[in-house]
Amino acid sequence: MNTRKIVYIAVAAVSGLLWACSDDILDKKPLNGYSEVDVFADEALLRDYVNGTYRSIRFPFDDENSLTDGLTDNAYNQHGSAESTIKIYTRAEVSQDDGEGVTRNLWTQAYAGIRRVNLFFEKTQDSDLDAEALKTLGGQMQFLRAYLYFDLLRWYGSVPLITKTYGLNESYEVTRASYDEIVNFIVTECNDAITKLPSMTDAGYSSGVASVEAAMALKARTLLYAASALYNTSADDSKWTAARDANKAVMDLAGVSLAGNATQYGAMFRGTNANEVIFARYFTQTNNQGWGVNVWLFPNSNGGWATTTPTQNLVDDYELTNGLLPSEAGSGYNDQNPYVNRDPRFYETILYNGASFKGGVYSPYRDKTYPDSSLLAGKDSRFTISTNSPHNASKTGYNFRKWSQESEAWDAGNKGPWIIFRLSEFYLNYAEAQIELENYDEARNAINAIRSRFGMPDVTESGDELKERYRRERRIELALEDHRFFDIRRWKIGPESLDKPALGVDVYKAGASFDYIYGMVADNTRKWDDKMYFLPIPATEIQRSNNSLTQNSGY
Repeated sequence: MNTRKIVYIAVAAVSGLLWACSDDILDKKPLNGYSEVDVFADEALLRDYVNGTYRSIRFPFDDENSLTDGLTDNAYNQHGSAESTIKIYTRAEVSQDDGEGVTRNLWTQAYAGIRRVNLFFEKTQDSDLDAEALKTLGGQMQFLRAYLYFDLLRWYGSVPLITKTYGLNESYEVTRASYDEIVNFIVTECNDAITKLPSMTDAGYSSGVASVEAAMALKARTLLYAASALYNTSADDSKWTAARDANKAVMDLAGVSLAGNATQYGAMFRGTNANEVIFARYFTQTNNQGWGVNVWLFPNSNGGWATTTPTQNLVDDYELTNGLLPSEAGSGYNDQNPYVNRDPRFYETILYNGASFKGGVYSPYRDKTYPDSSLLAGKDSRFTISTNSPHNASKTGYNFRKWSQESEAWDAGNKGPWIIFRLSEFYLNYAEAQIELENYDEARNAINAIRSRFGMPDVTESGDELKERYRRERRIELALEDHRFFDIRRWKIGPESLDKPALGVDVYKAGASFDYIYGMVADNTRKWDDKMYFLPIPATEIQRSNNSLTQNSGY
């Protein structure tokens, strides 16, 4: 097992300093704490400033509705802010005034982080600090700025490309750079950062810090998005070639290796197997997840809120071990014994009726004689009249196991990572580029390298059938990892993915056996509007720019 040390970046008191202040304020030395002069003249303080900038990279465990799969056909979200952060999108009701509820205030947070980076480069331009230290710190900051622009790009499309700081009284009449301009900027930043950053194979490396490999991964993912249908409107094959080459370079990296089996796959998301991890955010008691992922994902009987739960649509895309879907002839699927002989990743990702969890058994069923015997229901049933908080039970009949820290309490779960880049993604990215370039042998080899880890049979298709098989493989391998939402949009498959209800399963117990009734509707309000391929630019930002910023279509 890879034993490289996993340490989340320590953030000193200086980490919040200089976040969005004007230069004239910052030039004044405070009576206590640190001034701008102190920070940019002292290497230790400057390192803390850089470390603090990593907090600009967001993670989805600090808010109950921040896992983006809830915006897709993979999952259904219940509770609280889902109305303004999830359902406002899935009902196609987003307007220019409330899009930041969906993005979780991405615009403000990302540009605040970008400002920190810009200030760093302005204030260190003629620095007397050690040149080698500044070089490495500068590489980290370039990576962070590039990542933040990528995040903005995938939510809003083209955005303003800002590489300087603005004072309080300075004109802010910015315009949107083209999509290609921002992609080129990200790629250039990554290429430059690669020449400055340490490698993950270096002694003492932490996968919570930017590295050569992390910059390569960011570049590769950016180029894949840029080649996709939503952005590559002219179907330019040269963009697919660039994506292919960049993702192949990540596939070939030393220092990382594919998880060897389903057990290792599941262990990645509990933080006990880092072999595949290229870049991640880790948590400690000091820099924690807030409430924690267990609150959002655990079943109600274990204290969780079951906020984000799998849909039947996702469950149905897990093949049987013979490589056939449940719906395909000859698969051997039995809808009254539905969870046997499934792709091994299913058991590491989904909690289903009868699954073992935290020393017990997940039981979302109700007695068939309900309501006359409503007490006779499983501990995870939404119909249980007990102390098990039925209002927190899953509304789909499933919970997610993936990311859950099963060894922790419901209100803990701050020891697992949020994995941003891992090796499997880049095998899949490479396969996608090769499919678009009609190099089907190479695509199949990459897909089958992923499948063979779990004993799943090889794919053999070509053309559109291979593309469909690839997209399903990607959905399964990367479920709940912040990919499906962006894949649906960049592939432009919104109508077929979201313009339909979110379904689950009703499970009834009859003696010692169970009846599974499909078609249970968890949410029948889902709709699609093509404007949803991009989120709106915040109306306040358009006003602030004196209308020099233009709005996305449909808002």
